[in-house]
Formats: sequence, structure tokens, C-alpha cells
Amino acid sequence: MKLVIGCGNLDRSDDGAGILVARRLRQLGHAAVEHSGDGLALLDLWNSADDVILVDAMVSGASPGTISVWDPVAQPVWSGNFRCSTHVFGPAEAIELARVMDRLPRSIRIYGIEAREFEPGGKPGAQVLTAVDQVVAEIAQASRSAA
Repeated sequence: MKLVIGCGNLDRSDDGAGILVARRLRQLGHAAVEHSGDGLALLDLWNSADDVILVDAMVSGASPGTISVWDPVAQPVWSGNFRCSTHVFGPAEAIELARVMDRLPRSIRIYGIEAREFEPGGKPGAQVLTAVDQVVAEIAQASRSAA
């Protein structure tokens, strides 16, 4: 089963990017869930999925809206890119713990959307919203191609 997990917090400006991706994909009929809790809960979310796409805001110093894609099965994920997380145990730590526990899905990809603003009550910036649209289109197209 393929599952998209959108991580973030809609009440913190650009941090809502992953949630927006999940909502839009769900509207298009894709299996997508929203996750705004502790990273450890991700292991339970993807437990029954063999193909997982995780989408989250990230901070690497790139321009807002820059999209990065990783395959954490092939290489470890650096948690420094996800330092905007409000939780001590975030997506990167969950992935590495799952690797050690042999609980990674067969296939997992991470889409990171470069964020800049994390102010409570703010809305995502224009560059981040454009990136959300691009990620939704890419995931939807890949799903159609695989079908």
C-alpha cells in the first residue's frame, strides 16, 4: 500500500507545507494522512504501508520553496534539515530509529520543502505554496505512471 504522510503545523506559517500536500492529495483520491505529533508516532502510521512518501518543511539555508528529495533507505537522513520541528523527536529521528529496528517501509521518500517563516498564526509564503503545488503534481503524476 502507498501512503503519503504530510507533517507540520498549519498554525505556524511555512511549517504547514506537508499538511497542505496531504490535504490536496486526499482531495485527488490518494491515501494521505496528516501528522503534527511526535515523530515516534510515524512508525505506527507507516506500519501497514510498503511505499511511503513523507512531506515536511525543512531548513537548510536554500531559498524558500526549494524542494529536496531523499531516499532514506539508501542513506541516513540528517536531522539538521528538519530543525524547525517543535518536537525533540522528529521525522529524521523516527526514520533512523525505524532503520535500526528494521521497521522502515520497503520504499520511503522524503520531500522537504524549504521554509523560512514559522510564526504562530501566520500563513505559508508564496514560494512555499508554489512548492506545495509542485510536490502535489509530482506525487500525483508518479502515482498515475505507476498504475
